[in-house]
Amino acid sequence: MPKTKSGLSAAEYAILGLVQRQPMHGYQIAREMAPNEGIGLVCPLGISNVYFLLGNLERRGLIEVDHREEDAYPPRTVYKATARGRRAFAAWMRSPVERLRQVRMDFLLKLYFLGEGKREDILELVDRQLDFCRKYLAQWQALGESVPAQSFDRLAMEAKSTVAEATLQWLGEYRRRVEQGAGGQRQPAARRGGQR
Repeated sequence: MPKTKSGLSAAEYAILGLVQRQPMHGYQIAREMAPNEGIGLVCPLGISNVYFLLGNLERRGLIEVDHREEDAYPPRTVYKATARGRRAFAAWMRSPVERLRQVRMDFLLKLYFLGEGKREDILELVDRQLDFCRKYLAQWQALGESVPAQSFDRLAMEAKSTVAEATLQWLGEYRRRVEQGAGGQRQPAARRGGQR
């Protein structure tokens, strides 16, 4: 999984976002990230990967561990975001995705975490991504015109431009839906399944 400038992967940011929202144990995180629903549609993770990434986040000081005793159950390890983790997550949420191939994961994860937020926050994120995509498209179109029409370089630059155009179209359509109040926001996790 590609790392961002901060050195965290999209999956690590997803876990950080979940434990920032509420302290969780590893099994709860794995259940949230199971394939075929919600966040798992974008970033599915199995339990072993979840615990591996939790270890990485803890070593970096982005999450902390709390051992909780429960009457009828064995002690449980619960993870929560540290102040440093909350700052890192907030910075990631504000920044546009700079590699268009990562829009399908990183940008969708950001929308997932904004799903319970204000429509203005969602529109602000979409607008930042639209601005980035417009600049990206202009850059590749200009470069494409500077190379021979039949060259491989031109073909590669046209491919990048086409992806940017498709992403711009998708973002524009999504923005219109959000403005109309039909943005496809998620349901909070508590509504989808019980948690102990």
